[in-house]
Amino acid sequence: MNKFLLGTAIVSVALATSISSGTAATLDDVMAQLQSMQRDNQAIRRDNEAMRKELAALRQNNPQATRQAAIPANGPSRALPQNVSTAMAADLPASGEYYKSAPIGGSYNWSGLYAGLNAGFASGRATVFDPDFGSGETDHSGFLGGAQIGYNWQFSSFVLGIEADVQGAAIGGSSITNILGGNVAFVQSTTKLDAFGAVRGRIGYAFDRALIYGTGGFAAGHTSVTNPVTLIGPPSTFLDRTDSAINTGWAAGGGIEYGFLDRWSAKAEYLHIEFDSKAFANAGLTADYKLDLVRAGVNYRF
Repeated sequence: MNKFLLGTAIVSVALATSISSGTAATLDDVMAQLQSMQRDNQAIRRDNEAMRKELAALRQNNPQATRQAAIPANGPSRALPQNVSTAMAADLPASGEYYKSAPIGGSYNWSGLYAGLNAGFASGRATVFDPDFGSGETDHSGFLGGAQIGYNWQFSSFVLGIEADVQGAAIGGSSITNILGGNVAFVQSTTKLDAFGAVRGRIGYAFDRALIYGTGGFAAGHTSVTNPVTLIGPPSTFLDRTDSAINTGWAAGGGIEYGFLDRWSAKAEYLHIEFDSKAFANAGLTADYKLDLVRAGVNYRF
């Protein structure tokens, strides 16, 4: 079969050569013409291979040019980029086969408004100063729970935000101090923190669905102090001194948050809170609070 095809090609070339030159072609003329055609065919193959390699490099380095070159058959026409030839366009994806590049900083989007709930545990220490009996420290601990609302702005992998939270709490403690003077005095100090909140800034770095962040800002809480004094006489005297106030201070800490669904995320957070020294007029003393807390929560992004 191959010999038949070769013979047919030789006869065809011989006839074409004779017609073009007007004289009978010899076998040497025919073979020379065939070799010339073979060299031309090899050159065309090399050019096609070079164009395919150029197109592959273009797809890898310039996906935008690939999308522009993939023109739907029934859609509006688009001009091909200057570095894409018509021959290259034939090997581009068919209609609708567009390439999508990955979003900067990952596919998960942390931007926008969110709100959620949290619960945790806290412990700390209060320092109480009594001008009559001196100062003492009270350890306190307890549980807390509350809600938060905030807003994030994402810039590539960096996330900036602001968050406000309010907490209900059952955090307290007491201590008893024996003072020996003209008579014996028993001083029992009880401190309680039943509500607090904070407005904080947040800055973090996102690893797609995982966000690691630091936070800090203003804090305030409702605190109360009970500081009764028993004087053993004669005569025996009991002084009931109780007062409450709003303490202000600061909060700082950090945490990690993970987006387990497109709009839902879970977080774990640590905060250190310090409330400034506050005068409790009715109790005749001043007190400050220091608090460390850990809490877990969930957020929903709108």
